[in-house]
Amino acid sequence: MSSPVLFVSLRADNERNSVLQKVKRMTGQLLDKRLKSGDLVAVKLHFGERGNHGFIQPVFLRYIIEEVKERGGKPFLTDTNTLYTGFRHNAVDHLETATFHGFHYATVPAPLIIADGLRGSDFFEIEINQKHFKKVKVASAIHEADFLLVVTHVKGHVEAGLGGSIKNIGMGCVARSGKQMQHGETFIPNPDSQKCIGCRRCIIHCPTQALSLDKNHKAKVQKDLCIGCAECVVYCPTGAIAISWTSSASLLQERMVEHAFGVLKDKMTKSLFINFLTDISPDCDCCDWHDASLVPDIGVLGSHDLVAIDLASADLINRSIGLRDSSLSRAFQGGQDKFLDVHPVANWRTQIDYAQLIGLGNTDYSLKEIK
Repeated sequence: MSSPVLFVSLRADNERNSVLQKVKRMTGQLLDKRLKSGDLVAVKLHFGERGNHGFIQPVFLRYIIEEVKERGGKPFLTDTNTLYTGFRHNAVDHLETATFHGFHYATVPAPLIIADGLRGSDFFEIEINQKHFKKVKVASAIHEADFLLVVTHVKGHVEAGLGGSIKNIGMGCVARSGKQMQHGETFIPNPDSQKCIGCRRCIIHCPTQALSLDKNHKAKVQKDLCIGCAECVVYCPTGAIAISWTSSASLLQERMVEHAFGVLKDKMTKSLFINFLTDISPDCDCCDWHDASLVPDIGVLGSHDLVAIDLASADLINRSIGLRDSSLSRAFQGGQDKFLDVHPVANWRTQIDYAQLIGLGNTDYSLKEIK
């Protein structure tokens, strides 16, 4: 049986038919019979890195939030801290960036909560027993929420190929150390003595006492004790313990999907997904720039099926005519794969197929337009 995917066109000819009103109506349809009055609703989005302007504009979130509140939900806007050092590396900088980009009460009537805490170490370990991971680290505020509403700006990604709802959940709803475990094939810290200041933070937070200080008060690792949890990366203030980016694109995608499984494990009937197919850039909103769109703006999709909505998003984008003034090199015709053109080593179908394999959704879908 095919999974329904709702579609909001960008065409509008009166106030009731505005895109904002149609997105609100679509949200209401998806919330119906799923949201209970009093539910704490984690609205997962991406606040955008400083220098980027492709993130979903706050006015759209306002209409979504209003629908949640009218149905008795208690929404909060949320994201997790980044693995890389940038303007969203800790909760203080992250909240300042969100405010800088317009996500505050003046535009969106909901509080902001960084889901994995001040430094990205606030999480629950969730048992999943999948191919790559037995347990994954889900950000606390997302795990403890009663309902998960995922709002995603669809775009390309250098390793995932496609940055849709699967990535927004699998990468964006977990703690920083969980992100490291997705990116690194095998993680063993190798402290840089030139950068190490002997602060002992890595030692204090190492769960197996694999780290200690040498006679020069520099961090060293006992490799046979290390379990590759990457908590030391999270707490090192100087970058002396570097991030590992060794996963292949296909391996990263499978690991990302398994983390999404952990996030949704107890929320399969208490979640929904909204994908914005606008400003479809080749790269993630984590970049501190925003490149030209690959195709013209398309619309907004909504579904209860994680796999169906991401596949429908990719299909609609790939069926579109590619824009010449973009990073596309050959896939300009409708039906050609735009994401493989800009990221040829990252086949985005891996995440779709693996997500279906482990039970996160269905590749058979049907589109229904919201009028």
